[in-house]
Formats: sequence, C-alpha cells, structure tokens
Amino acid sequence: MKKIMILMFCLSLPAASWAQRRASGSSTSGGSRLTYDLGASTGSYGGYSYSEINLGLNWYFADWMSWRNAVFTRQGKEQNTTGLDTSLRFEYNAVGEDFGVKAFAGPGYRFASKSLSAAFAEAGLVFKLGGLSIGAGAKTMMYQNPGEDSSGGTLPKQDTSYFLILGGGGVL
Repeated sequence: MKKIMILMFCLSLPAASWAQRRASGSSTSGGSRLTYDLGASTGSYGGYSYSEINLGLNWYFADWMSWRNAVFTRQGKEQNTTGLDTSLRFEYNAVGEDFGVKAFAGPGYRFASKSLSAAFAEAGLVFKLGGLSIGAGAKTMMYQNPGEDSSGGTLPKQDTSYFLILGGGGVL
C-alpha cells in the first residue's frame, strides 16, 4: 500500500503543475491535457490465472500521442505484485461532443518485482458515450528474467492479458 501511495504522489506532480499554469491564465501549447482512467484485466501466466486493476494518468502532448503512467496491482496464485506501467500511446480519435471512437497502440515498460518487470506492447479500442468511456484491449509482456514457478520450472518469457477500460470525467 505504501508503494502505491508513493507512486500516486509522483504521478500527481505533473497534474499540480499543469493546474497551476492553467489557473494563472496561461494556455497549454499544442492541446496538452491530462486525463485519467480506471482499468481491469485478466490473464494467465505460468499456468496460473491472475486479475489486475490499474489507475492511469494520461498526459497528451498532441491529440494523437500520450504518455501514460498507471499504478497497478496484480492478484493471483504466485502472481501478487504492484508496480507502475509507463507507456507511449499513439492514437486515432474520431470523437465528437457526446460520442466517439478511439484506437490506440504503443510500447511501454512495466516496473514491478524483479521477475515480473517487462517490456510490453499494447493496443485497444475505446468508445465514448457522453462523459463515460468504455473500451477493451490486449497487452503482451516480454519478460527479461521470468523466474521460476513453484516446482522449479522456468516461467514463459511472454504473456498476454486482456483488459477493460472504464473512464469518466476524463480531463483534469
């Protein structure tokens, strides 16, 4: 829990800086903005299933590119860990005032326990309905040092999780 609080504090620093600039009347260049989302995923690794939840902060440099940082916790047999996912997402947006579709894809890195840290690639599709965003996607992780399972066998170097996205209120 302490790790999650520290990560949330670090993620909130850019938001405070951005809010201060905005309150003072200066504008952000190039459409820079912050959004947030809440997600859940499930997958299987080393023969054991797991579930994850995450809270993400997205910093948009342009309408088509964002830097995403998300704190997460993974729960499952021999799969318990918390950490930070950081990624660069490239997006295609067809979003109107009350309805829209967004597709995204990009690379990233997961900072977690030694055996569960990994480079990853992710992609997904999000539908906007009013103030609510609902989507789904997949994340494939490539572990550099996968470790061993409980019987001493080497864990796979790759796994794919499927996730759901729920976002609301969106822009900070």
